[in-house]
Amino acid sequence: MKKPIKIILITLPSLVALIALINITVVELFAVFKDHITSAEEPNFVTLTSITEELDSIAPTTNMEMPDSIRRNLEDYDYLVSFVEENYAPFSAIMEKGYEQEYRAMRKQIRQQVINGEAGIEKAAIDYVFWFFSQFDKHISVHTEAFSKAAIALFPKDTEIIKKYAPKAVSCKVDSCTWLIRVPSCEPNFEEWTKDAFQQFVESDCKNLIIDLRGNGGGADGVWKNYNAALYDHPNKPYICWLRNTPENLYSWENILEMDPTSKSKYVLKFMKRCKSSKKNFEKWVAWDSDVGLQPTTRIHRAAVLVDWMTASAAESLVGFVKKYSDRAKVYGVGNTSGANQTGITGFRTLPNSKIEFYYATTVDSDFYDNDFSGTPGIAPDIIIPLPYATTLTDNIDEWVLWVAEDLKR
Repeated sequence: MKKPIKIILITLPSLVALIALINITVVELFAVFKDHITSAEEPNFVTLTSITEELDSIAPTTNMEMPDSIRRNLEDYDYLVSFVEENYAPFSAIMEKGYEQEYRAMRKQIRQQVINGEAGIEKAAIDYVFWFFSQFDKHISVHTEAFSKAAIALFPKDTEIIKKYAPKAVSCKVDSCTWLIRVPSCEPNFEEWTKDAFQQFVESDCKNLIIDLRGNGGGADGVWKNYNAALYDHPNKPYICWLRNTPENLYSWENILEMDPTSKSKYVLKFMKRCKSSKKNFEKWVAWDSDVGLQPTTRIHRAAVLVDWMTASAAESLVGFVKKYSDRAKVYGVGNTSGANQTGITGFRTLPNSKIEFYYATTVDSDFYDNDFSGTPGIAPDIIIPLPYATTLTDNIDEWVLWVAEDLKR
C-alpha cells in the first residue's frame, strides 16, 4: 500500500518558508476559470532513455560490489531522477527548449559522483533539483537546510531586510484619489478579506488603486477574481493550464481531495475521471480565452501592483495578468518576482532510503512554453522605484506606497 502523500499549504512568514517549502497550494486546484477553449493542442511529450539503462554503463561496479551506503544513495538518486522525468509537469518543455544535452550531462555527472562516494544523497538530490529550480521553476525543491541556503544565494542581498517585513492586510485611503490594498498572502482565509477590501475601494471616492504584493508567497489564484475583471483592458493569447497525466500525479490530486472533501466540485471529479480514462500525456485542466467574458470597466483610472522577489506563485498570477491584459495597471518594484507562476499544484514525495522530501509541480501553463528562460527568472517591473526596500512593512503606509501614489497622479 502506498503511503499517503503529504500535501501542505505554505504561508510566507519568512524567507525559509518560501525557499525550503516552496508554495504548495491546495486550493489553487479548485480555482477554475470557465473552460472556453475546447480544442487546445496537447503539449509534446519527451521521453528520455531510462537513467539506469543509460548510465549503468559508465560504472562497471555492480550493486554487489558497492558498500551498502553507496548502494542506498544510488537507489535514492535513481528514484528521484526517474520520478522527475516521469511526473514533473514542465520536464518535457524544458527538454524541448534545447536543454536536453546539458541535462543529460548533469544527471550523469551527479550519478557518477554518488557511485564514487564523492557525493552523498543529500548533495546529489540538491544538485539535481537545483538545476531546475535555479533556471526554470520555483515549484520544485528539496526540503533540507542546505537547499534553502543555496536558494537564498540566488536572490538579492536584501534578504535580512525583507525577512522583517511581516506584512499585514491593509485596506485604506492613501490620499484623496488613491486607495491601498496590501495582500500579504493568497491563502484561503484571505480570499473573503481580499474581496471585501476591493469592495471598500469601489465604495470610496478614489480613482487610483495600489495593490501591494510584497512578501506574498502565494496560495490560491481565486482571490483575484474581482481584480482581474476590474483591471482587464484588452484580449491577449489564451491561457491554458495542463496536468501531466500520470498515475503518480493523479494520486497526488486524490490526496488533496481527501484533505479537503468540501472542494470535490463536479468539475474536479469529472476532470479526474476523464484523466483516469485518458491515454493522453497531458490533460487540459484550466483554459481561459480573454476574448470571451470580460469587458473593460471604467471604475479604475490607474493602478499599480507592487512586487519584490518574494512575490511568488498565486501572487505572481495577478502580476502576469496585468502584464498581458491591462493597460491601466503597471508593475512597480526594484527587481523581478520569484518566478513560480507558470507551474503549480505541487505534489510531494520521499526518497525511499534517506527519507529526504522533495516537491514538484504536477501542472504547467501555456506561458511556460513561451518563455525562453534566457533572462532573470520571474516577472520584471514596468517601473523601477528609485528607493531602497522598506525596513518594515506591517500595517503602515511606507515610502514605496507614497512614491507610487504620486506617480499614479502624473
